Amino acid sequence: MPQATSVPPSPGQAAQGVAEPPVLVVPPMPDHLPLPPVYTPMITDAPGLNWVGPGDAWTRAWAQPPSAVPAAQPAAPQAAGPFAPASPPPVAQPADQPMAQPADQPPAAPAGSAGAPFPPLPPLLSPQTAVAVIPLAARAKKTESDLVLVRRTLAAVEPVADRAVAHFYAVLFVGSPELRSLFPASMDLQRDRLFRALLAAARVADDPVALAELLEPLARGHRKYGVRNEHYAPVGAALIAALARFGGAGWDRHAEAAWGRVYGAISQLMIAATERDAVVSPPWWQAEVVEVAPLTAEIAQVTVRTDHPYLYRAGQYAALEVPLWPRVWRPYSLANAPRADGLLTFQVKAVPAGWVSNALVRRTRPGDLLRLGPPAGRMVLRPGSTGPLLMVGGGTGIAPILALVQELADRPQGQRPPVEVFYGARRGSDLYALGTLTELAQRHSWLSVRTTVLEDPGPGLRGALPDVVAGQGPWEDHQAYLSGPPAMVRRGVRALYAVGIAEDRILHDLGEEAQG
Repeated sequence: MPQATSVPPSPGQAAQGVAEPPVLVVPPMPDHLPLPPVYTPMITDAPGLNWVGPGDAWTRAWAQPPSAVPAAQPAAPQAAGPFAPASPPPVAQPADQPMAQPADQPPAAPAGSAGAPFPPLPPLLSPQTAVAVIPLAARAKKTESDLVLVRRTLAAVEPVADRAVAHFYAVLFVGSPELRSLFPASMDLQRDRLFRALLAAARVADDPVALAELLEPLARGHRKYGVRNEHYAPVGAALIAALARFGGAGWDRHAEAAWGRVYGAISQLMIAATERDAVVSPPWWQAEVVEVAPLTAEIAQVTVRTDHPYLYRAGQYAALEVPLWPRVWRPYSLANAPRADGLLTFQVKAVPAGWVSNALVRRTRPGDLLRLGPPAGRMVLRPGSTGPLLMVGGGTGIAPILALVQELADRPQGQRPPVEVFYGARRGSDLYALGTLTELAQRHSWLSVRTTVLEDPGPGLRGALPDVVAGQGPWEDHQAYLSGPPAMVRRGVRALYAVGIAEDRILHDLGEEAQG
């Protein structure tokens, strides 16, 4: 509160002997009371980061000379929005050097630099331009349905998928060497992801709902790599080349035309999803590390704040990239429900040979910058559901369970269903979140927490987490959430299905992306 001050009588009043009371002068009140601290972006400049992506030196060095290729078609008009691509330049850029910059212009400012929070990208091409350049025998007379021909090719390719993948990337990088910069230096962990994703999409091409569920998150995720619409053409050509090489005796001009039509439909769906997402979301978020708190000798909690609001749901995960390993993205579950201050927490275990996890746990410090991809995952609470919930978390897989429990705790009284949490680890000392869960269970009668350890004596039960959970039922009427190491999740799915939980009531994100 402002303090009142007294003003003594004037000299004239004192000379006349007039006793005047002191005048109280109250300082004027401020126009508004001070507000509590709120989230504001802190990242305005990061010139030292060696990010690799559109417009970088690697890409420019590999770019084809402009005279070697025809000019691209004019770009289609783009929807307006806070993250929509910039207006097209007067001169169209050649289609096969999508990331090259003119020699008389300086390199693009790094993401996060002042006045340019995201690197400017050339305009997106229209779906027609992106898919029409694939040379296909489209005029061949079709004697069987496209999907019959596509599935016949898939059956022939599956047994030799590794060789087909290698051929696919060889054709792609020889024909379009500038695309190599979109991939990490080591292709060991993700070299087959793009190829297998294309095959998976072709497998469900006759199911519009399943196709959209597969392609839309894939398209959003590809934006963080710098993928642009014109990249679909060389990818399609490499796919056709790999299928022609390993498609067996059934590969002919009819199969080629069928795959061309299916791939054209897939690429148009992904382009449309990308353009919708570009209007409302950046391709990635930059995040400043606020705190790195050790939880065990191998696990740390990393708290970050993003340069733009990060809209996600409890139970989802985000792909992270560290400056030490450009273009290497690893998914980590968010360990907190959305907060008013915008802070995000990740609980990361440094796994052997884990490039990103070891960088986060061993080398990351407050003030460092990370990149986040868009939120993903289906382990979220279903709207309006009031049935009992079973939540199973192994190791750092307890992170999304913590976020889900926090979201339920924030609900009004009467809207919290009964929740059974099973938390497992190899040793009792690895149950780093037990204190938090115990405190929540003491405050909320709807929450029950049980633990199990595998190796040494510890609190709670003994045994493998999936077996312990299956033996503590019945669970037939529960919605189940599973999170943890892939082997544990696979075993848990089988165990819960065996004790009567319907397959569509078991939620997990196994196979979405590999961690490390």
